[in-house]
Amino acid sequence: MNRESISLIINGLATLTLIFQVFLGIFVIIFFFGKLTKGNKPIKKLTQFLSSNSLAFAFLVSVAATLGSLFLSEVAHFIPCKLCWFQRVFMYPQVLLLGIATFKNDFGVRRYAIALSIIGAAIAIYHYLLQMSPIPLPCTDEVANCAAKQFAQFGYITIPMMSLTTFLLIIFFMLLSKKK
Repeated sequence: MNRESISLIINGLATLTLIFQVFLGIFVIIFFFGKLTKGNKPIKKLTQFLSSNSLAFAFLVSVAATLGSLFLSEVAHFIPCKLCWFQRVFMYPQVLLLGIATFKNDFGVRRYAIALSIIGAAIAIYHYLLQMSPIPLPCTDEVANCAAKQFAQFGYITIPMMSLTTFLLIIFFMLLSKKK
């Protein structure tokens, strides 16, 4: 795959990340100010739709995150650092867990998906702060520098930010599934 194609895909992934961040922001506002929009039927219908399909959406997010990380390492040849590997450890099993839960309509997976996502999100936050720090912080990885940014789309979207967004989306969908 040539550089232009890789760049186009990375731009697409960054754009999706931005869209999902806006989506999360809107729903956090709706959630916190829900009493103001309590009688709003379109919002209620959208929330019910998302809640009813929350397992499938969380599963799709985990698949997209897994495929995106594999694309970045195997096709774009960005060598994953130690912190990237730890984030993968908490994302990859969710494909299987959420896939089975979606097939069986088992909302009991919530606690496992939330736990994995909280830990993965914490690692992603640390990794992102490490990258964005004006003072270079030490990184003990001998293969890839944890503080290095392979890209920064829109001035702030890096690989750890993409990871954080996907973990937050999974948490959001799992919390929303409670309202079914």
